[in-house]
Amino acid sequence: MGSLRSFIKAVRKAKTIADERAVIQKESAAIRTSFRDVSLDHTTRRINISKLLYLYIMGEKTHFGQVECLKLLASPRFADKRLGYLACMLILDENQEVLTLLTNSLDNDMQHPNAYIVGLALCCLGNIASPELARDLYQNVETILDSKNNFLKKKACFVAAKLIEKEPDLSEFFLPKALDLINEKNPSVLLGTLRLIQSLHSIGETSINSTIPKIVNHLKRISTSGYQPDYDVMGTTDPFLQVSLLETLRILGGSSEEINDILTQVASLDSGKNSANAILYECVKTIFTIDSDQSLKILGVNILGKFLSTKDNNTRYVALDTLLSIVNIEPLAVQRHRSTIINCLTDGDISIRRRALELAFGIINEQNIRVITREILTFLETCTDFELKSYVTSQITIAANKYSPNDKWHFDTLIRVLEHGGNALTNDIMSNILALILQCEDQELKKHVVLKLYESSLKDNNQFGLILITSWALGEYGDLILNNEITESSITDLFDNILENSTFSSNEIIQLTIFILTAVLKLSSKFKNPKTIERLRNIISSKTYDSNLEIQTRAVEYQEIFGQDSNLKKGLLSKMPPPPIKQRESLKLHKNNTSNNQTTNNKRIDNNNLGDTQNNLLDLIDIDDLPPTSQDNDVLSDIFGDNSTTTTNKPSSSINEIKAFENSNLKVSFIPKKISSGEAIIETKITSTQTITQIQLLIAVPKTQKLIITSTSGDSLNINRSIIQNLKITGKEGSKLKLRVKIKYKLNNEFIEDQFDFSGFNKTI
Repeated sequence: MGSLRSFIKAVRKAKTIADERAVIQKESAAIRTSFRDVSLDHTTRRINISKLLYLYIMGEKTHFGQVECLKLLASPRFADKRLGYLACMLILDENQEVLTLLTNSLDNDMQHPNAYIVGLALCCLGNIASPELARDLYQNVETILDSKNNFLKKKACFVAAKLIEKEPDLSEFFLPKALDLINEKNPSVLLGTLRLIQSLHSIGETSINSTIPKIVNHLKRISTSGYQPDYDVMGTTDPFLQVSLLETLRILGGSSEEINDILTQVASLDSGKNSANAILYECVKTIFTIDSDQSLKILGVNILGKFLSTKDNNTRYVALDTLLSIVNIEPLAVQRHRSTIINCLTDGDISIRRRALELAFGIINEQNIRVITREILTFLETCTDFELKSYVTSQITIAANKYSPNDKWHFDTLIRVLEHGGNALTNDIMSNILALILQCEDQELKKHVVLKLYESSLKDNNQFGLILITSWALGEYGDLILNNEITESSITDLFDNILENSTFSSNEIIQLTIFILTAVLKLSSKFKNPKTIERLRNIISSKTYDSNLEIQTRAVEYQEIFGQDSNLKKGLLSKMPPPPIKQRESLKLHKNNTSNNQTTNNKRIDNNNLGDTQNNLLDLIDIDDLPPTSQDNDVLSDIFGDNSTTTTNKPSSSINEIKAFENSNLKVSFIPKKISSGEAIIETKITSTQTITQIQLLIAVPKTQKLIITSTSGDSLNINRSIIQNLKITGKEGSKLKLRVKIKYKLNNEFIEDQFDFSGFNKTI
């Protein structure tokens, strides 16, 4: 058997995965064989364990070497113990049964005369301690805390903190130690003591707050001390200890004049080096966590402003992230750094741009909305990231609704969003814009909006959101903009060009066609030129044989309406009444770490963030009140609502509905219709609060049963739509129903697969 180095070389020489796997399997088998040798010496065992750790790093199975790691600890040699404890810390955890065999080795080594061996044992205990080990060995840690060796006292403090977290009842033994050790001036011991104090506070030991004055004194002493070569980092005295003191002060809380004074003193530290910036950052966090003075909070914001002006990307990111968390506490102080924040929108680092974008929206108010929105729109014009574009368009819409100085500026801003938003415009944004146009009572302003939409569409007819809203606006108010340059014929030409545009996806073409058909029908009662009216009729007639059922149905219905009496058409095609505008919540770019989805591994924006803007279907007025349609991506309802030929089922409900599976993407329920006499008829219902497409539902039953499954009622989901599938299961009477269900679907352009088993039916067949 060769050395570890030769094993690593052999793995690296492998040219294919198969070759690498062969080398690993061969060496793993050799290690297993070697471990069976009862006369195995410690040197060979150490080589085997080192190879085992390399296998562990590569993700291979190493459970067969757990006991051998413990055997290595029995060696009196320091090198053997060091490797043995390292292996134990990596390969074992607190849930391993073999951990009980470690107790004796730890007990012996924690009483060893060699301080470095004691340190190894402490390190191992702190890493893999279970509640049982904590109760068995806490007295050894207590003894070490009373020793005079500062190296061991520091380690013992960290281990004591871990033991308290595993077994809170041990706090009564370590609390007096912490109250005594806080008087120490040795930096390493004090660092460990602060960690112990934090642990005691986390389990509810309020008496530990009595250490606050001593912590303040330590902070004063260190921040005013001169040059200490052993603890100096780039001109800053012991930054690790200063950060820990500030962190402990922040965790313990409280406020006093002394605390404010020391924080002011620390905040005056000259920044520029990373070590000093770390202290200043912790100082700012402490300022905004405790009940500090107003002037101190302004000082904290100014420190972050200095961070923004540095060239280091990490420092600027930290500043933006912290400002984002305190913008609601000190909005005026953050406003003073507006120009610096806006400049970060053009930074080359995407992480900085994202945080700057969030912060820019966070500081928008009535006074600065023009300036900030102009900069953000400039950013939107060059942005290629779909996620960022969706966030920007949503947030600009929200901000404009809330802070717009006048209606004209509001509409002009929304039109610029349409011009550059592309396909990133969410359904609720377009619904909001349409509602705003309907609510506008100023005819001149309404004419200005429709005219600008028309002109923008002529310049660029590849922006889906812009074309969609323009089509609707022309159908509703196209007669307002007719003049010498804009004629009935030119508007009709625009519709023809849109219908012939091949740059849109099939689903987008369906939606646009539905909108244009509606607009054409409405304009047929407003236009006067017979030739243009005939062109409008031809547009509708050309779609009566369309391959898409929804388009074909609409075209046939509209063709019938087109030929009706003009008085009837005017009443039927009159302008829509203005709907209420829904208030939208502000969004966040950063992901929510508390997502409930435990079954999917794909990376995407969480439902509480950007995905919230896609929870509703777009319609012309208020999307929640209209039924869905049968297309893969729901065709947008027009002014006539749904038609009678749609094949989509509305979400059904039943008192017998049994929830079988749910995550943040969708929910699957079963509704038993009949379960008796060896037969079960069950309705499967899939619902979602998001837009999901290309859904496939695969269901299996035990071999003793037979399943007949109908086709689904569609393959796409949203908040107003469910998918229904009926199951018929036959089998031996009295047998239990068991289903294995696999769901495949597409969300945010990513394919996801979920699987679950269900046997929760109350009856047997």
